[in-house]
Amino acid sequence: MEAAMTIAAATPPSAIFSTLPLLALLLVVIAMFRWNRRSKTNTKRQLDQLERELKLIRNEILLVTTNAVPGERTVRTIGYVEALSEAEAASDWEYRLAEKQALLDLARQGIAMGANAIVGLRKSNAHYDQAGSQWRVSRVTYQGTAVVVDRKMPRAESAA
Repeated sequence: MEAAMTIAAATPPSAIFSTLPLLALLLVVIAMFRWNRRSKTNTKRQLDQLERELKLIRNEILLVTTNAVPGERTVRTIGYVEALSEAEAASDWEYRLAEKQALLDLARQGIAMGANAIVGLRKSNAHYDQAGSQWRVSRVTYQGTAVVVDRKMPRAESAA
């Protein structure tokens, strides 16, 4: 009986057991690739939706980086507005998504306050290390001043 155990212990493991770590690594790489691709597709879809919403809202409110809307008279200053992105960005796609979210939120806040323009528009980023991860994460903040401007009619319409 002891002789049989010695022979079994001396035989090399089968080829399947030696390739298991390699197969496991390959499966992990494939899973990560598919997850990244799916995540990028979802982010792209969300980004396209935010772009459409921003395009529509820009008909209701002007967003300018200057302290006044060029060629327009500021009728009333409403106050300071600020919006922080909901998304935490660890990639370029996620950062673009965070930018659009914060800008859209800022425009919505301005409209809710009765503004038709936001002047002095500024963007800032908050970077921090995510707990338990090697990635640095960003959040985007937009801020400005909500105002009401006397929007003049375009010259072609005012001549009629």
